Amino acid sequence: MNNYLIRRAIKNNDDKRLQSLYRSVFLTEDVGGLAGILYNHYPVMQKKYWFVAEEKASQQLVSAIALIPWTWEIKDVRLKVAEMGLVGTLEEHRGQGLQKLLNQEFDQTLKEEQFDLAVIQGIPGFYHKFGYYYAVALENHINLPLDAIPGEFSAGSYTFRLADKGDIPFLMQEDKTYRSRFLLSSVRQAEHWEYLMTHGQRTDCRAEYWIMQNKDGSEWYYLKIPWWGFGTGLIVSEVSEGISSHALHSMLWFCRQKAVEREKPYIRFNLHNESTAAEGIFALGVPPSKPYAWQVKIPDKAGFLLKIKSILEKRIRESIFNDYSGIFRLNFYSEIIDVHWKNGQLTAVTKGGKEESRHTYCIGNDLFPSLVLGHRSWEELQYFRPDASPELLNIVPTYESLSDKTGLLTDTLFPKEKSWIYQPY
Repeated sequence: MNNYLIRRAIKNNDDKRLQSLYRSVFLTEDVGGLAGILYNHYPVMQKKYWFVAEEKASQQLVSAIALIPWTWEIKDVRLKVAEMGLVGTLEEHRGQGLQKLLNQEFDQTLKEEQFDLAVIQGIPGFYHKFGYYYAVALENHINLPLDAIPGEFSAGSYTFRLADKGDIPFLMQEDKTYRSRFLLSSVRQAEHWEYLMTHGQRTDCRAEYWIMQNKDGSEWYYLKIPWWGFGTGLIVSEVSEGISSHALHSMLWFCRQKAVEREKPYIRFNLHNESTAAEGIFALGVPPSKPYAWQVKIPDKAGFLLKIKSILEKRIRESIFNDYSGIFRLNFYSEIIDVHWKNGQLTAVTKGGKEESRHTYCIGNDLFPSLVLGHRSWEELQYFRPDASPELLNIVPTYESLSDKTGLLTDTLFPKEKSWIYQPY
């Protein structure tokens, strides 16, 4: 590895060198163009968040990853999130362990800057070795044939126009409504929306944001139509939560017209199956889809539990455990974390396991993000991983297991809930 220098892309010409690297790695996509725009214009990006491997002899950048900062929200708790994006290595330099070294730098930054989550949308399977596991729904494929949209839907009293900067306050209010409907959601500030409408339109992530309103202006909704994405259909990836049935019918007919104009054979709705628009589409006879998932790493499990302390306490307060005192133990087999409770209040999260605990839940490290982020219930996890289990149930069965409430307590603390993430760039 002495042939390479691992550093941050902070030199004056590194944006151009990154563009050249990515264009050589990704021949069919303009990832280089996206890198240049993110490097110079994305409002929350910093140069120190680009990690590169430079070949010493040629001074050529041969491998790189980006840490793209996000803000997610779990209920009303804001989370500092780092997306690992734009991962690429020149073919002739692969197999040298460069991504491993860059990941070490990435992980050190997560620790130093106290990121709550690290996430990636990347290729299946590959990132497990770096500690990322499927834990939040991503990229749905609700495919609506054009002939499934009834002709009477065309009789609508709504007009459609492209959004501009003047619509940002409305779009931010729509985001607030969206966040209220999901456990995990993304937070977009005015600067994100301005980027999406300006610099973002020069990348492969560009999209149209359409405002629809009725004639008297009493109803406003919006939808997002990306220019590129998976599949050959017209993609619709955002629709106002709470859209009325009448407005949805008009929106579907509008999308049908766009699909015909752009020679798209169907419409793909990349929406959560339980979103307002998706449920209206299912009423037309289209079946729900099975989405892919974000791959998530929680750098500090104990720290994360403390971060969501208010959420855990609210769940306890509204349950049969409302005055719970004791230790709820998480046994990860390789480590133990104790969550200390007194009269329904979370008082501490510690590593150890030395004190006695009446409630121990056993789970592999790889399944923890899925559980704590509400992606799967503990019983769903146990279905394919029997080692995800209350200790007294399967691991150390005793007479006390007949009345053990660890499973119910686990369900109370970590219920399965719906989450969906909107893109900020």
